[in-house]
Amino acid sequence: MKKRSIQEVLRLLSKPIEIRPGVTSRVECQPLRIVDDFAVTGAALDSRHIQSGFIFAAFQGENCHGLDHVESAWKSGASVVLTEIGAGARVKGPTLEVPNVKEALVHLATAVRNEDRSSASSGLKTVAVTGSVGKTTTCHVGSLLCDSHFQVHSPRNSFNNLLGVPITILEAAESTNCLWLEMGTNSHGEIAQLVDIGQPDIGVVTAVGATHLEGLGSVEGVFREKFSLFDVESLQWGIAPVEFRDERLETLNGAHSGTDFIWTGPGGDLEIQNDSSHEITVIDRRSDQKFPIETSMTGYGFLRCLESSIAVALQLGISASDIQQVASSLTLPPMRAEVHDVKGIQLILDCYNASPPSVRGAIGDLAQSVGGRRIAVLGTMEELGPEEKRYHQEMGRACVEEGLDFVVAWGRAADWITEGVTSAGGTCESPSDLESALSFLSSELKVGDRVLFKASRKEKLELMAQQLKARWLTVTTESRSGEARQ
Repeated sequence: MKKRSIQEVLRLLSKPIEIRPGVTSRVECQPLRIVDDFAVTGAALDSRHIQSGFIFAAFQGENCHGLDHVESAWKSGASVVLTEIGAGARVKGPTLEVPNVKEALVHLATAVRNEDRSSASSGLKTVAVTGSVGKTTTCHVGSLLCDSHFQVHSPRNSFNNLLGVPITILEAAESTNCLWLEMGTNSHGEIAQLVDIGQPDIGVVTAVGATHLEGLGSVEGVFREKFSLFDVESLQWGIAPVEFRDERLETLNGAHSGTDFIWTGPGGDLEIQNDSSHEITVIDRRSDQKFPIETSMTGYGFLRCLESSIAVALQLGISASDIQQVASSLTLPPMRAEVHDVKGIQLILDCYNASPPSVRGAIGDLAQSVGGRRIAVLGTMEELGPEEKRYHQEMGRACVEEGLDFVVAWGRAADWITEGVTSAGGTCESPSDLESALSFLSSELKVGDRVLFKASRKEKLELMAQQLKARWLTVTTESRSGEARQ
């Protein structure tokens, strides 16, 4: 965010903004204890993310009120606190009270983006990423590819909602000229709201599948919601999987005459091929170029995210040789196919979230890996609506179809997963509690095994993996000590 005086911030907050025809935003802002003008450089929700000059946006959360951490925010350099009407009595320093903190952040971020776009000298390029899977990975990888040529800012973790997107915009440094935004949704119309705030130049849809069906109703509903990313006048380039290139794009309501599309995947404008020798080749059919890249990252899902990221990088003017140079050092965000080698076994933590397409991809990657036995610890996939039982049964059957050695079913959907595994003739264990799961796994595991942990965020399967890691280290140490004594 460009450095602004507090008076300029007040002006932006109080200035009406026409978000779209007939929809206007305005914030009734009441400044308290502001006697001098001072600089504002950004905004944060978490006191640990405060930088000098930041607004500290404090409101009631699930576990505490942000004002419980206001002293920490002041120490980190906060310039002013933004909070609800009446809550400012708890604050001793400069304070702004608003009826709704989230709406105020949305309004301020939208106003900032309006000014960015109207400034001919800003040179800022904004990339918005949505999709059923792969949003965070695409933002992460794309940011790394662009980092050598741009001042890049990208979202923290999965900051992809009506709080996360405004904060991503507002905390970006003034020098930022490449802004990545992640846009998530679990109900109709959310992507449109986020697009109104972010006003992207480049839009990316990573994938469409059975996710957030409670709010979106069907895969067709997911498709329409995700592809609404392209219904924005500011968009110059759209990037999406090639399977949606033909008749389905024509069903969208938005006018796309001003948007040029780049289609990714097998047979598309940009494709990554991974042959039997694991050499990865990028094929850019638009510019008729082909080039190899080396990366330690593997798996179907990662390669699809890499396609989208490279498509953006090329469009922003980054050369093939520069992409090759960065590719070898690419990493994944935490808990996305995160591999831990532990005394002869591999624990694969892919448990930041889970949905039918992401689970199917993770199972497929595990099945194709080389080594000893392949084991999956699978938990509940949330927000699948009335068809959730069927999706979990299909997940269990997929494990057997892909040739996994056995499955551990966990959480609320354990019985459904077990039904799917056993109906396909596979072996499944369904422990009743964490201790039972740890005891079973630590006694069952053998050197050479690879264990996938995959479930929605609620299950917190990484905790099971961490405790299993500690227990396996103890088991192997004791075993070796016993062998030495003999």
